Amino acid sequence: MIRNVQTSICKHHFFRKGERVLVAVSGGADSVALLCVLHELAPRLGISLVVAHINHCIRGKSSDADAGFARKLAARLDVPFVSKKVDVPELAKRSGLSMEMAAREARYSFLVRTARKLKVDAIVTAHTANDQAETVLLKLARGAGMRGLAGIPREISHSGIRVVRPLLDVSRKEIEKFLRERKQPWCEDQTNRDSSYLRNRVRHEVLPFLERKLNPDIRQALIRTADILGKEDEWLDKLTGEIFKECLLNPGKMLNIPSLLHQPVAARRRVLRHWLSMSGIEPELIDYDVVRRLEAMLEEKSGTGAIEIAGERVVKKRYGRLTLDRKSRSTVKPFRCIVKVPGITQVDGGRLKVRTAVVKNLVRDKLFCVGQVPARATVNFATLGRRKLIVRSWQRGDRMSPFGMAGSKKLQDIFIDAKVPVEERSKIPVFECGGKIVWIPGYRVARGWEVTTLSLRCLQICVHSRDAKI
Repeated sequence: MIRNVQTSICKHHFFRKGERVLVAVSGGADSVALLCVLHELAPRLGISLVVAHINHCIRGKSSDADAGFARKLAARLDVPFVSKKVDVPELAKRSGLSMEMAAREARYSFLVRTARKLKVDAIVTAHTANDQAETVLLKLARGAGMRGLAGIPREISHSGIRVVRPLLDVSRKEIEKFLRERKQPWCEDQTNRDSSYLRNRVRHEVLPFLERKLNPDIRQALIRTADILGKEDEWLDKLTGEIFKECLLNPGKMLNIPSLLHQPVAARRRVLRHWLSMSGIEPELIDYDVVRRLEAMLEEKSGTGAIEIAGERVVKKRYGRLTLDRKSRSTVKPFRCIVKVPGITQVDGGRLKVRTAVVKNLVRDKLFCVGQVPARATVNFATLGRRKLIVRSWQRGDRMSPFGMAGSKKLQDIFIDAKVPVEERSKIPVFECGGKIVWIPGYRVARGWEVTTLSLRCLQICVHSRDAKI
C-alpha cells in the first residue's frame, strides 16, 4: 500500500521537497493510515508533517477520546499536533445546515485557518476509493452533471489553500489490512453506523444491494465513471476558456449578459460555474440549483435582479451585467449637513470629504460616472450668495433642473440612465440650496448655477473618498 500511495503522490505531483503539509486526522482508520503512510514516506519525499484534529462535539466523551487518541499518535510519531473543539450540533442549529454540512464547514474552516497560520503548503485528507464510489452514487441520485459525477477531485484549492487526497486509489479493505498488519489501532466512530445519515445508508444499504442485485464490481464501475468524466470535464473546461473571456467585462469581475445568453446552454453553465469559482465561491457550493437559479434570472425580462449565493454573497443583475458582491450587512443611514464655504466638510461619518474653494478663474469640469468620487463641480458663487449649501443623501422623489435641459428630471431617472445600482443610490451625496438641488457628483449642475463669462467669482466643490489626501 505504501508503494501505491507513493506512486500516486509522484504521478500527480502532490508535493515538492521542502514543503510542509497539514494532515487531517480524525482518529478513524482512513486518517490513521494516511498519517502512518506519510510519516514513513516523508524522508523520501522531503516533506514535513503537522497533524490537525477537530473535535465536532457530536458524540460527547467518545469525541474527546478520539481527540486524545490523535494527540497520542502524533506524539508517538513525533509530529506537531494542533486541535480545535467546535460545537457542530449548535452550529447546525444556528446556521440551518444539516449536521453533515455543518461538520464539513467547521472542519474545512479550521483546516484552512490552521494552514494559513502555520504557513503550510498543502492540506492532506484521507478520502478513499470507497468515499469516491459513495460520492458518485450520491451525486447521481441528486441529478448532478458531468462535474458532479467526476466525484472527489484529487486536488483542489480551498480558499486559496491546496487540498490533496493521496488515498483515492486505495480501498477501505486495503487500509484496514495495512493497519492490522502493523498492529496499529484506530477509533471506531459509532455515527458511521447511524442510518439517519444519507452517506451511511448508501454505504451500508444501497451499495451492498447493488453489488448483490446489479453488479458485484459496482464500486469499481462508479470509480471508473468518475475518472472518465473527470478527464472529459477538464478538457471541456479548457475549451470553455475562450468563451469565458468573451463574456468577461473589465475590470474582470463582471459578466456581459448578452454575450452569455448568446452561448449554448452547456457553455453558459460552465462560464457561470467558472466565474463563481474564480470569485471565491467554493466549487462544492456551486450546485445545479445555484446555476439554474442564475439562468432563470438571466432569462427574465426584468433588467435587474439578485440571488443570494452561499449565504454571504449576492449575484446581481444590473443593466446587462452580472456582478458578485458581498451580502450587505447594514443599510446606509440618511445623512445631512451644512457645507463649509470655503473649507473641508466631513460627510456621512467621514465616509466622504467635501472641499470648497472660491476661485476667480473659470475651471471647466469633466463629467465622470454619476455618483462616483472623486468628482468636481464649479458653480456661480453669486447664485449661492448668503444662503447655506447643504449636502444630504438622496431621497425618493428628488428632482433637479439640469443646465442645458428644459424642465426638470427625477434623480431616480438620472440614476437609471447612468446605470447606478439601486443599493448604491443612497450613498450618493446630493447638494442643495434653498430647497432645490444644485448638483450630484458626475452630473451637470442645475440651471441657474452654471458659470458664464460674466461670473466674477466661482465656487468649486470637490468630493473625495475617506482616505483621499486633499
